[in-house]
Amino acid sequence: MALPAILCFALVACSESSGKNGEKPDKPEIPIDVEKPDSTVSKPIALWVDAHANFSRFAEKASITSYLEKIKETGFTAVYVDVKPGIGYAMYDSDILPQLTKWGNETVTRDWDYLGYWIAEAERVGIDVYASISTLGFGVTGLQEGLIYDSETWDGKTQMAMLENNPEKIVDMRTQPGVDAAMLNPCLPEVQTFVISIVAEIIAKYPKLKGICLDYCRWWDLNYGFGDATIAAFEAYSGLEVTNLNDIITATGGIGPLFNKWIEFRSMTITNMVTNLRAKVKSVNPKAEFHLWASADWGSRYTVGQNWASKRYAPAPSSIYTDTYSKTGFADQLDVFSEGAYTEYVWKPEYPNSVWTVENFVTTYFTFTMSDCKVHGSIASYAYGSKPTALSDAIFLCLKNTDGLMVFELSHVINFNQWNTIKEGIGRVINTSTQ
Repeated sequence: MALPAILCFALVACSESSGKNGEKPDKPEIPIDVEKPDSTVSKPIALWVDAHANFSRFAEKASITSYLEKIKETGFTAVYVDVKPGIGYAMYDSDILPQLTKWGNETVTRDWDYLGYWIAEAERVGIDVYASISTLGFGVTGLQEGLIYDSETWDGKTQMAMLENNPEKIVDMRTQPGVDAAMLNPCLPEVQTFVISIVAEIIAKYPKLKGICLDYCRWWDLNYGFGDATIAAFEAYSGLEVTNLNDIITATGGIGPLFNKWIEFRSMTITNMVTNLRAKVKSVNPKAEFHLWASADWGSRYTVGQNWASKRYAPAPSSIYTDTYSKTGFADQLDVFSEGAYTEYVWKPEYPNSVWTVENFVTTYFTFTMSDCKVHGSIASYAYGSKPTALSDAIFLCLKNTDGLMVFELSHVINFNQWNTIKEGIGRVINTSTQ
């Protein structure tokens, strides 16, 4: 569903023309002589391992061993292993969730602990492991598969959409094929309790994890959250009465009189969840790091309730932001914000008058986070395909300007054979000779 035009000014499409007459200006000159720290003090360099994209690839232990050795040799120091993907089942030893053995037409049955083996082998080769989860994703709408399709337990607990800005067209997210994860409603206490129990179980059962990373900890988009339970929670939070949903988003897609308070409420809901999850993680294992991945484009995050800024960062009050919106910032709750600079444009001159470049994102994040947490630049390797210079430059920028690097994702690195390029990009900044 297209967002209303009046609400889209902060969402910049990455596929627009990059310059006049389609020509791309020359990128800035890259420094040749860079002071390289010893490997013992190197910044974390991580590779994401997606559950779905690598589902069959890691059906056998030997494959994990082989790729971990390749990952280590390339210069990575950590992996994010996806262990509770958006389908809602577990790829770890869980007493709460069913095991993930089937995804579409792929079936994998293991008699061994997937996450446990990653941790054991990673320890052997000297790599840290973070467990990643799709925080609120518990089903795949296109397949109608996943935890929230298995029973009536989840009826009324998923995010509800208002279609065509019409209060008469409120639909369950589980029925919408255009989304890639059917998500639970974060404003429901029972949902937060359930998600917290999953995170606590992972941290408790795997004390050798370096930490955990939240993904999909958000509302799906601006049109979701219009079910009765959410509206009631909004009224309790704001003290306002919603007599017509078009008082939030108008019938023509405009900003209604309740819109900015609604935005604050949705952001506070996510911030409360992040705060509660951090508290649980630290209570179980104080040494476990607490990470969250989100898009680097802060200006668009109000649409999904992710205010990853500091509470000290206060945007000017407007029809979008209340004068108290800053209290929804959650940077202070994170050990690491994994900043998703997922764009094909690396240098600012490649895409003038847009925020959507790696260079812009990794040199402006501190305006928002204000040093409340560490920030790791995160890039999508698929955005560069067979363009090694662009991939190397993106890695260079992240490692020079942030506290670490996360590359998404293993299957793309394999498909585009990007190993040598990544190693070269890391070597431009980090001394890997003794790793």
